[in-house]
Amino acid sequence: RAQPLILPPFASALGSLAAPRLCRSTRTVGGGAQQAVEMPRAAGDKATAAKAIARKRHAAKAQDGSAAAAPAARLYGGRAVATPQQRGASARARAEVEPPGGLAKRMFGAPPGVSAAKASAASSAEAAAVAGLRMHGEVLAVFAGEKRGGAPTWRDACEVAEKKVTELYPELLAVFQILFQSACIREADQEHIRDRSYSVAELQGRSVEGASSETDLASKLEQLRNEGELGLVRDALCAVLAALSSRKDMSWVEAYDEEKPVRGYFAHALASPHTALRLAFVTSPSGLPRPASLLVTSRVPLKDALDGTDSGGPLQHLPPESCLGGVASDRFELGIQELEVSEELGAFGSMTEERALAREVVAEPALRTLLLSQTEVLVVESYVALAPREVCMAEGLSEIIQAEFTALLQRAKADGVAVVFQLGSHNPHLLARKVYMRPCFSAHGLRFGYLRWRSGPDVPWGREQPWVNRVCLGVQLP
Repeated sequence: RAQPLILPPFASALGSLAAPRLCRSTRTVGGGAQQAVEMPRAAGDKATAAKAIARKRHAAKAQDGSAAAAPAARLYGGRAVATPQQRGASARARAEVEPPGGLAKRMFGAPPGVSAAKASAASSAEAAAVAGLRMHGEVLAVFAGEKRGGAPTWRDACEVAEKKVTELYPELLAVFQILFQSACIREADQEHIRDRSYSVAELQGRSVEGASSETDLASKLEQLRNEGELGLVRDALCAVLAALSSRKDMSWVEAYDEEKPVRGYFAHALASPHTALRLAFVTSPSGLPRPASLLVTSRVPLKDALDGTDSGGPLQHLPPESCLGGVASDRFELGIQELEVSEELGAFGSMTEERALAREVVAEPALRTLLLSQTEVLVVESYVALAPREVCMAEGLSEIIQAEFTALLQRAKADGVAVVFQLGSHNPHLLARKVYMRPCFSAHGLRFGYLRWRSGPDVPWGREQPWVNRVCLGVQLP
């Protein structure tokens, strides 16, 4: 009888679950029969677990009531780990030397009667999907619990969630590596910055067969999950990406539109033919990917993009007849009330005084033409890092994250496509100054501010909206 293995923390909850067979890899699909993975229960304490691993993971006999045996779940990679920093260092070291098949086998083992090769392809993907969803649920529970009253502010709740993700990062990384190689995502050409290169992979959303405009998002995502193994893998991958991207400035683990089950903010892209996910990553010498950044973009007409922002969008009070043609459309004007750049922008909150004066706002015919023409614009829905801050600095991922957004703006300018995105966060002015107001981003005309309208050139601009309506935008015109 095969001996059970001591598993990393995220695998401890898989014992009672039998997930459907999933896609083996991006190059070899199919192969294994549907079968549950036999999961051992954790050992009694760290010392016992360490000895078991030292004996090449010949674990002790499974014991009933394993839920109480938590200390062994603190083991990862064959040794007890005392701090998140040590856990991260151990995972980074293994990722550089261990091939994907060995990682999968060591993480999940081979079920009785199944060859190691087949188990590493099918069973590891099954277990990784379940483990990824469980860890996303853990982060979501921490964030939601803090938001409901455990933390003084929403930002504090985001900070607690970020700490949880930092703690789980080694496990999230290992699960990502298996899911990514099983998700059949198209890899584009390599990108180059200075003396290094990185890879990108793009996943385009698609229409859901039989769905109509009345079909809600939850039903669409459920149908994609039920279509087979690939849908399940991509569903779990989106949940893992949502967890990896959580920072103190923004948490992405919640639902996009109150859909259930919750898979995070990015899963909606799977059911949208207008939306794409672009994942940037570096590859270790052993071939394992380490994610750096994620860009979620969509192409829709400008009015649809603005109407989809929070609080009804910046043009919620614009008379409907202004967009229907005729005299009203000929007379109304649009302009951008830009943020005034300073070293203190956002230091005391997103204050109205940090915007240009209304009398300084200039009408921009190109904006009105873009709004009325139904020409599609590139909407940046999400632009996130996929590793804790310490890892980004240690691994040099920050320059890749910046290069990806710079390249997006360059491509859009070359293609003659406008770029629009909403500045979220609890302090959009501070976000603009710290993240986006950089020479490499503004080189092609990226600006930040509030979209204003008026019914004609001889009347005042419409009422100014408060920043809490989340209508501060980043705009780059063609």
